[in-house]
Amino acid sequence: MSTTSPTTSQPTSMRRVAAAAVIGTSIEWYDFFVYAQAAALALNVVFFPEVSPLTGVLILFATMGVGFVARPLGAIIFGHIGDRIGRKKTLIITLLMMGVATFAMGLLPGYDAWGAAAPVLLVALRLCQGLAAGGEWGGAALIGVEHAPPEKKALFGSFAQLGSPIGLVLATSMTLAVNAAFGQEAMQEWAWRIPFLASIVLIPIGFIIRSKVAESPEFAALSKQERSGSVPIVKLFRFQTPHLLVGIGSFAAVFLTYYLMTSFMLVYATDSVGLSSAVSLPANLIAAVVEGVFIVIAAVLSVRIGTKRINVVSAVALLLWAFPSFYLAAAAPPWGLYVSVGVSMVFVGAAYGVLASDVARLFTTDTRYTGASLSYHLAAVIGGGLAPIAATAILEATGGDVFFIALIPAVTAAVMIVCVLILPRLQQPDVAGEGEATTADGELVRA
Repeated sequence: MSTTSPTTSQPTSMRRVAAAAVIGTSIEWYDFFVYAQAAALALNVVFFPEVSPLTGVLILFATMGVGFVARPLGAIIFGHIGDRIGRKKTLIITLLMMGVATFAMGLLPGYDAWGAAAPVLLVALRLCQGLAAGGEWGGAALIGVEHAPPEKKALFGSFAQLGSPIGLVLATSMTLAVNAAFGQEAMQEWAWRIPFLASIVLIPIGFIIRSKVAESPEFAALSKQERSGSVPIVKLFRFQTPHLLVGIGSFAAVFLTYYLMTSFMLVYATDSVGLSSAVSLPANLIAAVVEGVFIVIAAVLSVRIGTKRINVVSAVALLLWAFPSFYLAAAAPPWGLYVSVGVSMVFVGAAYGVLASDVARLFTTDTRYTGASLSYHLAAVIGGGLAPIAATAILEATGGDVFFIALIPAVTAAVMIVCVLILPRLQQPDVAGEGEATTADGELVRA
C-alpha cells in the first residue's frame, strides 16, 4: 500500500462530495425501496394472483430476497471495478443501472397479460437492482471517508447512509400519495407503476452531481502497480477475512432490525394486527425521519467521544429492545406500532451514523471498495433478504406468536456487541493519514 499521505479536499469540494453521497444514494435507495412498498401493497395481486394473499406476500419477499442475494455479487463486481479504476466512475455506472431497472419495472405487464413470463422478468429486474445496490453503498461511503480530513471521516461517511432514510421518505411519500389519490383498487391494478416510472426524473439529477465530484484522493494516491496487482477479492480473502467477518457481524443486527421494522412490520400490521395500509405506512415515515436524525447526531457526536461507545450502546440497546418492540406493536395498535418502530430507529440510526467509516477503515485502500461493500451487503442478505422471509414463515407457522420473531434480532444484536468491541483493533492504522491512527475506542490520535 502506498505510503503517500493523501491530501483532503477543500471545503468547496467537500460540499460536492457530501451532495454526491447524499443525493446519489437517496435516488438509488428510492428506487430500491419503491419495490418493497409495492410488494407489501400490490405486487402479489399483479404478479402472483393464483395463490393465497399470505403466500403471495411470502413469494414477493422471496423476490425481494433475490435483490438482496444479488447485492454481494454486485459488491464483488463493482468493488473490483472501484478498486481498479476508481470510485467516481463506478458510482455513475451503478446509478444508471439502478434507474433503468426501476423504470423497466414500471413498464412490466402483469401475470394476466404475460403469464409466467411476467414474474420471471420481475425477478430479473430485481436482480439488476440488487447488483447496482451492491456497488452503490461502498462507493458512496468511500467518496465521503476518503475525501474527509481524519477527524471528520465518520461524519462524511455517514452521508452515504443518510441517503437510505431520505430514499425511504421519498418512496413512502410517493406510495402514500398515489394510494390516497387513486385508492387501493387502482393501486393494485395500475397506479403502483407511478412510483417506479418517476425514477426516470431523478436519475439525471444524480448523474450530473456525481459527474462533478473529484476522484477519491486516497485512491488517487495508489500507484498503478498497486491498482493492477492482486485481484481485490482474492487479496481480501487471503489477508483480511477476519476483518470481513467483523464488518458483517457489526452490520447484521442493524440491517435485520431495520428491515423487520420497515418491511415485515407492514405485512404484520395489516394481516395480523388488522391495520389498514393508510395507518401502517406512516410507520415507515417515522422510521426514516428518526433514523436520519440519529445518523447525523451519532456522526457529529463521534467527533467528540469516538465511535466505539456509540456502537456498543447501540448494539446493547438493540438487544434489550428486541422483544418489547414486537409485543408493543401487537398489543397497542397503531400507536404501539409507531413507538416500536420509532425507538428501534434511534438505535439503528446511531449505529449507521458511524459504522460506514469504521467498517471502511478495516480494509487497505486497494481492497476497501470490495471489503466495505461485501461487509455491508452480506449483512444485508442476512438482515434484509432472509429475515423478512423467515419472520413471515414463523408468523404463519405459530399463528401470530411474535416471540420467535423477536429472538432473531436479539441474537444478531448479541453478535454485534462482540464485533464492535473487536472492530477498532483490526482497523488499518494508516488510513487516517501519515502519523495518525485510531485508539481502541475509535478516537483519532496523532503519533
